Order: sequence, then C-alpha cells, then structure tokens
Amino acid sequence: MAVDPIIFELSLPKIVRPYAEALNTEILPGDGMFFGNRHHYFACGASALNCILNALNSAEIEMKTKILDFGCGAGRVTRWLRAAFPDASIHASDVREQDLEFVQNNNFAKTWLSGTDISQLESPESYDIIWVGSVFTHLSANFSARLFDRLCSWLRPQGVLIFSVHGRFVMHRAKSDCGLYGVEKQWDQLTDEYQRTGFGYADYPGYVNYGISVSKSSWWIELIESRHDMRLACISERAWDRHHDVITVQKANWD
Repeated sequence: MAVDPIIFELSLPKIVRPYAEALNTEILPGDGMFFGNRHHYFACGASALNCILNALNSAEIEMKTKILDFGCGAGRVTRWLRAAFPDASIHASDVREQDLEFVQNNNFAKTWLSGTDISQLESPESYDIIWVGSVFTHLSANFSARLFDRLCSWLRPQGVLIFSVHGRFVMHRAKSDCGLYGVEKQWDQLTDEYQRTGFGYADYPGYVNYGISVSKSSWWIELIESRHDMRLACISERAWDRHHDVITVQKANWD
C-alpha cells in the first residue's frame, strides 16, 4: 500500500513517527469526527497514540496483546492503534453500526456494538489497554463514575485504562469566547456545579443524559482513590490535541 503524502505533511510527536507509514488513511464518508480537514483528523489520531504510548511508559506495562478502543467512532484513533500494534488483538466498540462495519472492513479492529445503558454493557474480552477518547466528556458525574467502574472491570491484571476528559482549559476556552460547546443556556449552571463539586454537566438541547461535562482533576483523583483496586498512573492536562486532559489508571498490584 502506497503511503498517503499527507502523512509526510503532518508534524507528528517523535514517539509516533515510526508508525506513520503503516497508517491506513481511508476515511468513512459521513465520519462524525471528520470536518473536512484531513491534516487535523490524522494529527488528532496521532496525538491520541502519543498519549497512549506515554501512558504505557508511565504505567510500565509490558503486555500489549489485548486492546480496546471504546467509543471508537469510524476509527480516528483505532487506525493508529493498528499501525502501532500490528500483532495485537484490537477490539473497537461504539453505538453506530455503520462506523463499526467500516472499522472492521478496513482491518483496524474486531468490533462489537455497545450501548447507552451502562448497566447492560458487557465486554467479550478483558484487556491490557483500554482507550476511551471523548466519551466521559459527554456524561454526567453519576454516569461517568458508573462507566469508569464498568471499564475498570474489563482490565486484565496490571492493565491500563486511558481516557480523556474536559478539564480547566475548557473553562478558560469558554471564557475566551471560543464557544460554549452547544450548551449556551446552561453554561452558567454547569460552571456553578463545576465550582461547587468539581464536576459540571449540561444536556445538549433536545437530549437526555447526553451533553457536555467539565471536571477537575481533583474530582477524578478522589474517585480513583476510593477504588482500592485501581492505581493512578498519570494525569496530563491538554494532552490530547491540546484540548482534552488525559488520565491513566492501572489495575493495582500493591505487592
């Protein structure tokens, strides 16, 4: 397969560059994460892989044979996982069947359909690595805690969960008139909740239990510390695409 010239136009993190030439650059028509800018689309995926590789170094994880991209969309990050881990068993999960069909047909990963009812979520495998990009950013505090526990239950011993959240940069960005993430009328309420509890959330107009959340690192640290089988490996602000904070937790081995 010829290398797409766009790969050579990207400014990639050093740790990601060795995998760029193996990247499949086909984009699904109607990909919900593609807005016409191919450079940003592939750079965003590369940024996620950078976060994942750095998180694995922090966690000192050796086993990388079972990987899950949860909330994979049409493979913006999954394709980079396949390029970096060509021999791994990679799974991808989302709620849109057309996205999953594309991901599987392009050999990014095996796929399985997830859902919005967290209590009913079941995984066909346990994993060494679970990446969750831009999922918690759309959930309330209650739903986030429940999904966190469910995902942690799918980890193998010493496995890592790496996930993105909206942190204090999003608050700064909103104050700088860069937009209020589609919840303009509820933003003041979200901000008040964020300041009081460390976690602010508002539904998108016309939706229930699906919107925008902004959370403090301290909220997540308190949650993680209350789960005695989980170890906080690292938190990095604005690590993904210079926008989302990225948190890594590891199935604890306290020996």
